[in-house]
Amino acid sequence: MRRRHILISLGVLLISPLGAAAQSRSGKTWRIGFLAPPSDRSRAGGGSLDAFVQGMRELGHTEGQDFIVYHAMYGAKPDEAAREMVQHHVDLILALAQSDIVLAAKRATRDIPIVFVFAGDPVADGIVASMSRPGGNATGLTSLNASADAKRLQLLKEAMPALRRVALLASRGDPATSSIISAARDAAQSLGVELQIQSVENIDDLEATLSAIVKGGNEAVIIDGSPFLFPLQPRIAQWAAAARMPVISPWRELAVAGGLLSYGTSASAMFRRAAVFVDRILKGEDPATLPVEQPTTFELVINLKFANALSLTIPATLLARANEVIE
Repeated sequence: MRRRHILISLGVLLISPLGAAAQSRSGKTWRIGFLAPPSDRSRAGGGSLDAFVQGMRELGHTEGQDFIVYHAMYGAKPDEAAREMVQHHVDLILALAQSDIVLAAKRATRDIPIVFVFAGDPVADGIVASMSRPGGNATGLTSLNASADAKRLQLLKEAMPALRRVALLASRGDPATSSIISAARDAAQSLGVELQIQSVENIDDLEATLSAIVKGGNEAVIIDGSPFLFPLQPRIAQWAAAARMPVISPWRELAVAGGLLSYGTSASAMFRRAAVFVDRILKGEDPATLPVEQPTTFELVINLKFANALSLTIPATLLARANEVIE
């Protein structure tokens, strides 16, 4: 599809189709505002928007005909982008990743529906009243699942039976971190593993925290499920290779970039699933009554190439359960 770029007053870039949209079958072309972090800015560079558009296509909706996506590129100012979307009268805001992005959308409007993806703990963050009844104008999907954080430690122990000390790389500012730490501690106790908590508050802390993990005598690392840590996966994988440190993450991006293991929900599947929420809401359902969804299906990815580089033998039983093995 051909596109034009419009630079508007507050430095926010919106992307819309060239010329008027073709008439949709329903007689209405939905205007969807896509509020996402800088890493998801372009259709070429970010897979989240493509996965969402694919989900809409699977529901029978054609981009440019049944819906138009306005993509906000805001840098460090999500509030400005959200306000511009409201002023441009979008029918719905699709907000991705960190809770501050979703909260910016909520501050901008109480009337326009918001569908979020990867919002951490939306209850603790004050985004929704409860998982079962969000109660406002926002609902969607969260990657939060404390049992998966415990499972990651179990998988790491299975891959490294002699494991005795492991670090949990956690986000200090994420309200969900306390429940993640609690689940990981319970799992560590049952497995006879010493768990060391290493928290990161901002990206400038990362290098010092990773150095502390090595100095602490840890034999492996678990990355918690905070959205803050998601874009840091390639950087952490690069460090893991240099430090020869086994790492397990909630996101396959870590394993693909060079980490040892990942176990979590499929990001692409969540973005496609967001299309179902958008479809239902724009057809008249109230986001206040649409329950927030938590992941129930998880993928195990094993980077066998990295394991071989560490002279680590992955048990055949674990390889057999993997959804993907990178060789």
